[in-house]
Amino acid sequence: MRFRNKIVLVTGAGQNTGLGIAECFVAEGATVYLNDRTPEAVDRAVAALRKRGFRKIHGVPADIGSSGEVEEMFRHIKTRAKRIDVLVNNAANLGIGPGFLKTKLEFFEMVIRVNLIGTFLVSQQAAQLMAGKSGGVIINIGSAVSTRAIRDKTAYLASKGGIDALTISMALDLGPRGIRVNNVAPGYIHSDRWATLPKNHAQRRRQNVPLGREATPEDIGRAVLFLASADASNITGIRLVVDGGCCAQHMPKDSDV
Repeated sequence: MRFRNKIVLVTGAGQNTGLGIAECFVAEGATVYLNDRTPEAVDRAVAALRKRGFRKIHGVPADIGSSGEVEEMFRHIKTRAKRIDVLVNNAANLGIGPGFLKTKLEFFEMVIRVNLIGTFLVSQQAAQLMAGKSGGVIINIGSAVSTRAIRDKTAYLASKGGIDALTISMALDLGPRGIRVNNVAPGYIHSDRWATLPKNHAQRRRQNVPLGREATPEDIGRAVLFLASADASNITGIRLVVDGGCCAQHMPKDSDV
């Protein structure tokens, strides 16, 4: 129970990776606040965890791209919990759209608003709650694609590159206040979207992962737990890639000649 009596906020926790991260923390004794954009998504996530026997969970719906909604979310947390020990910035717009030349400014701004500006807004509020107490930990969920690009996801890649830079900036500025800031950068993660992939498409993806499988939400959750734990008490400003070895290869298997 590494996180007994700890207060944790996970954004984008309505399903998939965020929900998996939240479950990892609550299983380790934390009281977890689950955020997602709509009350319906939050209620479903809270119900799912309670069905699994967990009780120390609370829902805090908010659009993290809205400064007003973020401020209201933190007013609620301050009233109820008084503090935050760990923040996990998981919420993201996947930026599924056209290539660079056809990307509209409105679309680009929408993705940046959630992925980068939202992370900034939530982190600033959380750091103010952490500062002056016993410190805290912020984990940003970045992406392996911030340094090894994939096609037709300009806005998403730009936002995740921003997360890399934001992480090290926050680590420097918040370190003197006892707040550690790190970045977990996943590759492929198994989510609901995998069920919609053609079977041969999913097989090709797995074939190109050196370890032979995509990450589970629990894989990402365990990496987050490590960086949030006392075992990582002297680690800040790092980018931990969790991608089954994809970034270690020059070419994926079906492209080698």
